[in-house]
Amino acid sequence: MAGGDEKKEEEKKEEKKPTLMGTAAAMKAKEDMTVSSKKKEDFTPLLDAAIPQNRDLALKEGKKAEALENLLGVEKQTRLAADAIATGRVAVEILKILQELGDWEGINSHVVLLSKRRQQLKQVLVDIVQEGMTYLDKAPSHEKKMELLETLRAVSEGKIHVELERARLTRQLAKIREGEGNITEAAELMQEVQVETYGSMEKEEKVDYILEQIRLCLDKGDVIRGTIVSKKITAKTFKDDQLQELKIRYYKLLVRIFNQKDDYLELANAYYSMLQTPIVQEDANQWMPIMKSVVVYLVLSKHDNHHQDFVERLLQDKKLNQLKPYMVLLTYFKTMELVRWSALKGLYEQELKQHEAFEKEKLDQRWKDLHRRVVEHNIRVMATYYTNIKMERLAQLLELSPAETEQSVSDMVVAGSLWCRIDRLNGTATFRPSQDPTDMLNGWSTNISELLSKVEKTCHLIHKENMLHGTAK
Repeated sequence: MAGGDEKKEEEKKEEKKPTLMGTAAAMKAKEDMTVSSKKKEDFTPLLDAAIPQNRDLALKEGKKAEALENLLGVEKQTRLAADAIATGRVAVEILKILQELGDWEGINSHVVLLSKRRQQLKQVLVDIVQEGMTYLDKAPSHEKKMELLETLRAVSEGKIHVELERARLTRQLAKIREGEGNITEAAELMQEVQVETYGSMEKEEKVDYILEQIRLCLDKGDVIRGTIVSKKITAKTFKDDQLQELKIRYYKLLVRIFNQKDDYLELANAYYSMLQTPIVQEDANQWMPIMKSVVVYLVLSKHDNHHQDFVERLLQDKKLNQLKPYMVLLTYFKTMELVRWSALKGLYEQELKQHEAFEKEKLDQRWKDLHRRVVEHNIRVMATYYTNIKMERLAQLLELSPAETEQSVSDMVVAGSLWCRIDRLNGTATFRPSQDPTDMLNGWSTNISELLSKVEKTCHLIHKENMLHGTAK
């Protein structure tokens, strides 16, 4: 009996399924017919008659309220019919009438009213905001302009289809706040907009917007935030030659960031990137000071593999030959020869102190850094040619006191750029680690094996040449 009841229930469910499916299909077909009927309805004749009539009613006869009421009725009719083009045309016409009448309060109220109407279409809101943006420069006073600007920002908040317009409105507001001297508020307003996620914004405008965000952060003194925002742009962004001006602006902002951090190698990289821009390469008045900056900051930066590779690449640049003093200065730090600080100071002090890197605030610190780089270069040279050296002689060559010499060597050892042991009792510095006898013998054995291998290969090549020329006996 139980089995029979279950079969009956299953049969009933199977009978209901087609009915439900049929109902859903019927509802969908009804909706499609409704939408298609809405789309087929043409409101052009209605608008062509209603708009001029109500425009004359408001502007010539002075019956503004009646004209607006009539147009709002037409707007409702087109909106419920889901005709975005017709609805947008009516909404824009309402704002135009109010603007020509000089009713700025009415513009604000109707922008809000039209944007909040039931089942309002997305394209209509775009048309309303775009039309309202054209009135900002026509506002009779600063107060009216700010009211309309805030109204447009309010109705576009949180709506993805007007994100582009809201971003532009926010930038206008930030510019106004900056003009009033309120840079902090301007920077905060710009930070609210994440333009890197906007697909509707053109690449050039997007990059320009982010650069403005970086600039305001730096003007506010927030270097950390500026650094974070700057990472939204990469070097690949500027592969297109149309963005050359933006590229130069970007790297100038990076120079401001790295200058506050005293990151000399990154400063040199930023200037070098500007140097590679075609519009800079074509103008000697632009590339010469930039090339000088690359050399100066490269000389100030610490020695490492990146620094060494950078120096090699820069010395191969033919434009550097036109700046002989700077080429010679850079060559000093490439060759493994001692650089006399007193001689270098006499040759370059006047020239370098006129450069922006040695501005008044940072003059003393950066001059000390330059002296430190010369000392470090000289220590590396002596570590190459000497195994042991007296500290007194080392101090004499470095033109430092014994205490300063010991401190300089110690700093390089701590940084990992040098191996050295100082014997204070004997007053000597050792630049070679002591080797275990076994390791030393293994090294000698390896060297001898390599030598014998090369001798054998040479003999083979000589014998081969003799065989080829028929001179073998």
